[in-house]
Amino acid sequence: MAATVARAGLRITFGVAIIAALILSSTAKAGLIGTGSAAYCDPTSAQPFAAWGDSASYARLLNGGFEAGTTGWTLSGGARVVSGNEPFFVDGNKKDSHSLLLPAGSSAYSSTVCFALGDWHLRFLMRNVGSSSGQLHIQVVVPSLLGGVLAILDGGTVSSGSAWTPSPRLELLLCNVTSLLGTKAVAFRFTPVGYGAGYQIDDTYLDPWVDR
Repeated sequence: MAATVARAGLRITFGVAIIAALILSSTAKAGLIGTGSAAYCDPTSAQPFAAWGDSASYARLLNGGFEAGTTGWTLSGGARVVSGNEPFFVDGNKKDSHSLLLPAGSSAYSSTVCFALGDWHLRFLMRNVGSSSGQLHIQVVVPSLLGGVLAILDGGTVSSGSAWTPSPRLELLLCNVTSLLGTKAVAFRFTPVGYGAGYQIDDTYLDPWVDR
């Protein structure tokens, strides 16, 4: 009899724990509804990666080509805008002459850009300027209505060789989809990871963006 009562008590406790977890999960998701608005929405779109078989339309992040210095970006740990453009001039402007250097221990944080659940892909030009085993980690930063950071989600980790090349199409992980319900804006953080990791990036784009 005592064992039966104990098992019943365990089932009740387990059930309460599940309910509590569901409530917390729902509350967390609800907290993302009505997030902060974007600082920038590019009204135009282009196909900058068509030469590599990617016909999707993209819109550039604010100062995504770094031609306006650090405007629209928060840099730390030695990250800096440097002379030297990616060689493909994917935005069509042959006068572009700058890019972003991310040495080991640095990071770069973009300004917020318009976002909707159809915006699955981030893409940019990149090259490895550090350890051959180093990688570049991208995080999706969700702003809050109060101007702070509401959530930081994993955007993926990529790598490349020493020559300029388009990054892979970075897709938001499926587990992040429900967390982004109601999100109107996101920002992106770029961080080299691994001993001696260093990267140079240029022409950062989000796909697809439409006038909302």
